[in-house]
Amino acid sequence: MFNASANGPVSGTKLILRPLIGLMRDQPPEEIERHVVREIEKHRRLRDDAVMLEAKINAGSEPESTREAIQDYIAAMIAVHAQQTVVSTLLDILGYIPDMPKLKSH
Repeated sequence: MFNASANGPVSGTKLILRPLIGLMRDQPPEEIERHVVREIEKHRRLRDDAVMLEAKINAGSEPESTREAIQDYIAAMIAVHAQQTVVSTLLDILGYIPDMPKLKSH
């Protein structure tokens, strides 16, 4: 189990979200794991969206549409990186990487 105080990060260089430590403090491990799985799935969706936007940039031929696609991609990557910090912090709190549900085929 992760034992960081609300005042101290895991290391001097790793970013953690201290409010998540407080939110998860009294939660049982199975509840924390449920949150971790949901946030990992969200991270994957955000990453997939960013990959599609990147492909749109690479396929763009008109300067205006390419400019818009680049702005959308930047916004998507901000969301991906922010979500990665959420996932990382929750994994530190949980103390292990949970088994993920099997992906559903389309």
